[in-house]
Amino acid sequence: MALRYLFIDFDSFYASVEQESDPRLRGQPIAIVPSINVETTSCIAASYEAKHFGVKTGVPVRQARILCPKIKFVQANHEKYVAIHNSITKIIHEIIFVDEVLSIDEMYGRLPPKWQTPKIATEKAEAIKTALKKAIGPCITASIGIAPNRFIAKLASKMKKPNGLMLIDHPQLPQALDTLDLSDITGIGARMLIRLKNHGILDVPSLCRADRTQLHRIWGSIEGDRFWYALRGIALPEQSTRKRSFGHSHVLPPKLRTFPGAFSTLHRMLEKACHRLRMNHYFTGHLVLQVKFGFEWRWGQEVRCSPTQDTLTLAKLMNMLWETRPAMAPNPTKVSVTLMGLVHANNYTPSLFETSEERQRAKLLQTIDQIKQRYGSRSIYYGTAMIAQKTAEAAPMRIAFNHIPDLSIERD
Repeated sequence: MALRYLFIDFDSFYASVEQESDPRLRGQPIAIVPSINVETTSCIAASYEAKHFGVKTGVPVRQARILCPKIKFVQANHEKYVAIHNSITKIIHEIIFVDEVLSIDEMYGRLPPKWQTPKIATEKAEAIKTALKKAIGPCITASIGIAPNRFIAKLASKMKKPNGLMLIDHPQLPQALDTLDLSDITGIGARMLIRLKNHGILDVPSLCRADRTQLHRIWGSIEGDRFWYALRGIALPEQSTRKRSFGHSHVLPPKLRTFPGAFSTLHRMLEKACHRLRMNHYFTGHLVLQVKFGFEWRWGQEVRCSPTQDTLTLAKLMNMLWETRPAMAPNPTKVSVTLMGLVHANNYTPSLFETSEERQRAKLLQTIDQIKQRYGSRSIYYGTAMIAQKTAEAAPMRIAFNHIPDLSIERD
């Protein structure tokens, strides 16, 4: 058996980038927030100095101030994070082939046969750390896990944070995982924790002692079998995934917490989603609109249509959904737009009754996309997004867990 995977997990990435950019923030407890001076928002990242006081992702700003009175808040700069991420990926790619980037702060590579010994695998990990420190700076560090499969390598990368290096080989499995909590294991969420405890599995050692049949029964599918093999370092074929949606969500800044502001922001986000849709060669047949009114009232509507890439067609459908919003609702605080029911252009069958107007609009959209790619996403827009376009805080670039923005498409 051999060490086949090297998994890289960057430590408090957003906060580390800000500390690298501004020496005054180094060694200080900081939190990254969507907007400065908005007490109702939450932290989207925190430095290790802040985490020491209990400040972590999702903690409200008000609570963060109580937990850590000396904390400093920094407004998120997603374009900067993506640019640094791209530079880091290029550096790592020169040392080891990056098979897949999983998120803004996670990626992995498969080790070729000649590199699968503990000595060489460790040397490659150290080379990555050295190259990052030299090219990017000392504040942006990575914890690296090395193991026979990707699942164990990912767990290993989290076992010696920050700036750690953990190697787990077959003879150490599954006992090497005993110090972890069940919630630390990738793929075990709140619902699965309940299922496991209902079957008498209360910790990682008892999970590892369970046989394959028992895990199949708990998961209710072959995923239980895959999990049993994964815990033992056995590398199974990766399951293919496909794109399921394009969308954007945004917590509205105070100046846009009005019905016209929310409506304009929705159109701004729809334009961005449609641009990404076309750039990735997809059509959509399912539009989902969601709005949070006040801080507790959640509302949503959806509509299906023939597969399309046309922003105007989808905008008309969104207008129709917007008209059904609750009449007595408080001011909106969060909005989101999602395009689902995706069909790739390779599988799309054009309508036999396509009109000349529809063909002309397709050419117009192509021209608009070219302008946006060259001059930025705010360089040209539909009138319905005018209020949001004039507000820099409206629907800015955001980094989702499984989506790293393409700066050539989404930069403002």
